Amino acid sequence: MADTIESVAKPHPLEAPAAPADDTASRVPLADGLKDGTPALPPAVERPAKDAQVLFHGAEKASHELAEIPATVVRRLPGDLVAAEGYVEAKMPVIEALPLPDLVYGGGVLVAVVILQAIGMRLLSGRFEKRALCVEQRSGWWSVDLLLGFTVFRMLGLHLLSIVLWSAALVYGGIIPGWPAAARFAALSYTTLGSHLVLSDEWHMLSPIIAISGMFTFAWTASVLVNIVGKCNELRAVAREARHKRRDARIHPTDGAPPGDATEAAASEADQSRSG
Repeated sequence: MADTIESVAKPHPLEAPAAPADDTASRVPLADGLKDGTPALPPAVERPAKDAQVLFHGAEKASHELAEIPATVVRRLPGDLVAAEGYVEAKMPVIEALPLPDLVYGGGVLVAVVILQAIGMRLLSGRFEKRALCVEQRSGWWSVDLLLGFTVFRMLGLHLLSIVLWSAALVYGGIIPGWPAAARFAALSYTTLGSHLVLSDEWHMLSPIIAISGMFTFAWTASVLVNIVGKCNELRAVAREARHKRRDARIHPTDGAPPGDATEAAASEADQSRSG
């Protein structure tokens, strides 16, 4: 019995010993440089992933480069215009009062503000015309007043956007560090009130240019507002006429009735008078 148990326990001479358990062969090969055990991506997925990563880094780099454009222009503009400014000053001494960096940089931002104003006014006028048609059908007093109030509020927002654009030009250009000071200077100059903050000599004409842009946009807004107020007065006249018609219809209900209805109404009144 013992011999039998021993023969069973011993391995057969033709059988190879079992290899130790090892899951290395069952693992998916790891990507080069990955140490956290993440399996390698298939080539069809790995290439788009790398392209997306490169695109993300490129977009991030582009945003920083776009933000640095005004500062780069402000730093290089005075030096690049030295030769041209010297030549112009030799021919026209009056240019000393109007330095070229102010005219070029400030004029560019002024054109951007005017374009913003044009886009905003076109959208505002189109929105007002659509709402005016709806108000004309309703013929309500409060509808006209609310339409005028919302339109004026949109005009205010458009001017605030222009001030933000000037503030961004001052901050990203490195002319005024800090958004609060730049916004205060831009707002006071834009409304022609004037600021106590004095810029450097090479940018001393920037404040009048901001004021000129404000005068352009305010005059434009005033002309559009005159037309809008005239249209609102017409809508009020329509609402007043519709109100008078409704009142007359309540006071004289038979005035707008057909002839047959008027005859029947007169006959009923005559019957009531006889019975009385």
